Amino acid sequence: MTEDTRQATIRRVNGATSAFVAGLIASASAHAENLPTRKIPAPHAGQSARPAPHPATSQPPSARSAVPAANVVPAPETISVRASARTPRLAAAVPLGALGARSELDTPFAISSVSAAKMEQLQAADINDVFRSEPGVQENSNGGSTASGASFRVRGLSLDWSNGYKIDGMAIPYWYIDLPMANFERLQLTKGASAFMYGFGSPGGVLDFQLKKPVEERKLTLEAGYRTDAVFRQMLDTGGSFDRAHRFTYRLVFGNEVGNQYNSSFMRNTSVSFSTRAQITDNFSWHFDAFYDASLQKDMVNGVAVSSSAIGPNFNYLAPISGRAPFGAPGSWKTNDVKVFRTGFDWNFAPGWRAGIAYGYTHLDERFPSNQVTFTSTNGDYFSRAFEQDRVLGYHQVDASTEGHFQTGPLKHDVLIGITWERQDFAADATAGLLGPTEYGNIHSDRPSITDATNFTPHLYHYLDNVQVAPFWTDTISWRKWSLLAGARYTDYQENDFSTSGAQTAARRNNPVTPIVSLSYKVDPGINAYFSYVEAMQTGGIGGPTNVNYMQVFGPIRSQEYELGLKVQRRIWSGTVALYRLDTGSAYTNAQNYYTQDGISRYQGVEAAGGVRVTRDLTLNGSITYLNAYYVSGPASVVDHKLEAVAPFQASFGADYAIPLVHGLSVNGGFNYVGPSWLDAANTFHLQSYLVGDLGASYVTQVDRHKLTFRATVKNIGNERYWVSRGSYNLFPGAPRTVVLSMRFDL
Repeated sequence: MTEDTRQATIRRVNGATSAFVAGLIASASAHAENLPTRKIPAPHAGQSARPAPHPATSQPPSARSAVPAANVVPAPETISVRASARTPRLAAAVPLGALGARSELDTPFAISSVSAAKMEQLQAADINDVFRSEPGVQENSNGGSTASGASFRVRGLSLDWSNGYKIDGMAIPYWYIDLPMANFERLQLTKGASAFMYGFGSPGGVLDFQLKKPVEERKLTLEAGYRTDAVFRQMLDTGGSFDRAHRFTYRLVFGNEVGNQYNSSFMRNTSVSFSTRAQITDNFSWHFDAFYDASLQKDMVNGVAVSSSAIGPNFNYLAPISGRAPFGAPGSWKTNDVKVFRTGFDWNFAPGWRAGIAYGYTHLDERFPSNQVTFTSTNGDYFSRAFEQDRVLGYHQVDASTEGHFQTGPLKHDVLIGITWERQDFAADATAGLLGPTEYGNIHSDRPSITDATNFTPHLYHYLDNVQVAPFWTDTISWRKWSLLAGARYTDYQENDFSTSGAQTAARRNNPVTPIVSLSYKVDPGINAYFSYVEAMQTGGIGGPTNVNYMQVFGPIRSQEYELGLKVQRRIWSGTVALYRLDTGSAYTNAQNYYTQDGISRYQGVEAAGGVRVTRDLTLNGSITYLNAYYVSGPASVVDHKLEAVAPFQASFGADYAIPLVHGLSVNGGFNYVGPSWLDAANTFHLQSYLVGDLGASYVTQVDRHKLTFRATVKNIGNERYWVSRGSYNLFPGAPRTVVLSMRFDL
């Protein structure tokens, strides 16, 4: 693809791309070797370009608003429910979209916030590594075994691909991609209240990737790493001030990974992020953030599934295979090109009051000619066909808000009022899907070979667009030990769907009001008991590549959630427990292999987690989850059946130990257990339980007053074989035993 063609393509999809973004595209041209050109149609006259629902926000050092987390100063090393060498804490302030900034302890919802320091200790390659031991989080895809990215369920529900993932509080299209951990200061998972805080989205949760922010003092970090089989990683992290008064600060992070993976595939990922802050006056500041990621994967499969028509008494189980199994046809490839930038202003216009406005833009260009493997028997027989797809998504978002506090007699009010505008554009490939002849084999002796990668000629068309305008408000009223939070979000949501011919197939109009109410009681400054109720709206599902009705779009789904919880923070330990029930519309693949939305699903359970510093050198942490997820209503064939791929029981345990006899040496380890589940809505195909353990060590020393850190980690130390699944008959082999090594130098 020539650079001129690529630039024209991007302009047609997004209408307006800054010169900065264009420069980033040019810098990634090396990743687009020999890729076909394609034309992207402009939106039809009279229709708005497609948007993605959800904003949210992260904010400045002071209060915060629904304006994205541009100025949120990274909290000190804070790990909830996950042990570190330090005392577990719930006290750090975290950005929570329309709820403003609150400490985890004072938030009437379950939250997990994991810092860059913790991710480095875990040697996390993706989000599954980061949240593996979090209660209520269950891995449902492995980005190393297939080119469909790492993902997980939260309380039984998958996150929304279009709106459930954020960068600094603004929605990004997370369609089967992986983002590198090197560029992020913190990953924050919010459960339950996501829809009110961020607009349309899955009620299960929202994952916010928070970029590394500017620092005042000079910073330089260099890191090199390796993981099996032969993937090499480099990272540079630098920052500081442009002036002596520290009014103009910046942060630049560069990351790169390249090499051969454990399943006879190749990957390359290059990422760059840049953030800058300008304190124009004492009360007025400007911020700008940019992130770019280009990835290339070769010889990897699109997906693995079980044939719905073959399931029966003689095919109701498939023995797990090694994650090293080569599912991808040689010659297949996938590229992802992700660009994000955002800018805005923050103004502290009065004591205790601030306002902010921010604009964000995100672009995803995904191309994927590969193959699809479908199993037909318990001994590993399969058929495979060529598969291809291409999609381009563009998001525009504006958040504006003001927040502050005042008194009415004995009552203290913390108020936040704002409005969000979002637009999402989605161009899809009219020729996407399964193609050509079928080949047959057995995964224990054969490797699929059919792919259309050398003849990839996609034709993009205007698939859908949506726009939402959403004013919102919250008021937290405090009196002595009591706190009442009340709020509402009104969303004017408009969506237009189109066929490959350009004909409009649906025009959806929704105007929901999604309320939130919670009551909290502070037993003492370190104990918070709460009850919360929230409603949510999420965009409808889309038929998957293995479904008969691939790419069919469904209407929005409404849900309700109740949560009762307790959070405790003490000097050497902390803990959380939450009971919840969530009712939402059902979405599943039926026995005829059609993706459908019909009936009500219920998710109710309890989750608990805690961490304790046993001695100065030893910290322990653990979590446990029980979840009863089933179909309440719908077709008789599924009512009262368990929901697909949702494990009813999970448990984890971890420990960190600093070895006293060797200064700077520490070891860490833990395990994660996931119970059995069903692959299909009819509850006929069984997925077995599994237990995965990790073991790591680190050594920190000084070289001429500069810190030097060595780390070694063995993941899945027992080389457990297991399946993970998103449901709808899809399967992903779990990652095999993997060795990760790294060396880090801090100036």
